[in-house]
Amino acid sequence: MVSRTSTRHAAQKAKEAISTSAEPTGKTAKGTKRKGSTEEAPQPKKEKTEDIKPDEEKAEQVTGTSEDGPMPTAEEAPVEREEPVKREEPVKPEEPSEVQQPQEQPVGNPPEKSQEIEGGVHKSEERENVVSSNILEKGFIYFFFRPRVNIEEPESMGDVARSFFVLRPTVLGAKFDEGQGPVDKDASCRLMILPKKKFPTSAKERDMGFVEKAGQSMQALHEKFIAGKTYQTSTRGERHTEEARPYAEGVYAITSTQRASHLAYILTIPAELGDVQEDFGLQPRGSWIVLSKSPKFAGPPVGQLPKDPEYPQSVLDKFEDLRWVPLQPEFLDYPNAQFLMIGEAQNDLGKAAFAMGGKQRHEEEPGQELEKLSDEDQHRVDSLKGDETVYEDLGYHAKNYPKVPTTWNT
Repeated sequence: MVSRTSTRHAAQKAKEAISTSAEPTGKTAKGTKRKGSTEEAPQPKKEKTEDIKPDEEKAEQVTGTSEDGPMPTAEEAPVEREEPVKREEPVKPEEPSEVQQPQEQPVGNPPEKSQEIEGGVHKSEERENVVSSNILEKGFIYFFFRPRVNIEEPESMGDVARSFFVLRPTVLGAKFDEGQGPVDKDASCRLMILPKKKFPTSAKERDMGFVEKAGQSMQALHEKFIAGKTYQTSTRGERHTEEARPYAEGVYAITSTQRASHLAYILTIPAELGDVQEDFGLQPRGSWIVLSKSPKFAGPPVGQLPKDPEYPQSVLDKFEDLRWVPLQPEFLDYPNAQFLMIGEAQNDLGKAAFAMGGKQRHEEEPGQELEKLSDEDQHRVDSLKGDETVYEDLGYHAKNYPKVPTTWNT
């Protein structure tokens, strides 16, 4: 069983390590347990449909392995350094129509910076100014699995049909606090499919995935993809597809270094990780090297999709004549976009935590920002419903769902 320390302690240690050395550490932390609801989820309504599941067929086609096609290793990642995505200027509040007298500030307390709300989260101009330019994107990350057809209580990975994760980006100046509450369920999300189910855990493991849906709200994803359904077939009779189940939530950052891009994460739910999270290849924190595949080149036979992403010419030009390039967030904004994940760090953020010389003096290291974001999210979760917060964030009624699984039903 994998455990975590309190996020504040982890954040303090990470800040000390980042400020003194560019070498990552690898200590595993311990966590505390929380109580969760144990009520059963409601059964989905029956509907009559054909035995056609295009999303599952597409997932079976994309199962790239170390033997499939010319996929790069960690050492073969393109050396071209992608320019960081330019951040938008913060929106300035409108000037009041009437002249107002300035209010006196308490002695010894400096005036507080104004905060705005964007995408359902608080936005801080001061926070945005210190975010490293190597951070291309940050936000919430949710991990799901769907049991196989007609299997209500999976007992092992063999009972899992597929694994996927959802990226819910925020503005770079996003700041969470105890008053944040559940995140906006209408915010734009990306649904990312990983056909091999288990995330890569070492540099020798490389898994191809693809974007199933982009620019969708969590509510739309639930209705169109996550929810279960019952259908009739002419040969097998009634079949039931189980609802996809969340098994982890956390914060993430996509960072850029000289050789590649990295997807780093820190989990905040569940409070204590178990066999379920470990079997899927997750740790309290970790990172992967992430590359995007150019649609100009055909992938391995088992890794081809029936349709290419509809990139505009401005995006296609960024691939130049390369088959693989360091991932940029905008590459993931198109369905059928393919990406490669290479295992990098376990129980640590790895190279994703450091700017590697590309940071301005006033900016913090990427790892410091992710630690700070995780610490804030932990306070937010603690002030809400603990592990049940994942359901609130997804727009579900937590009382209708069982607790976040950490062990298999054996």
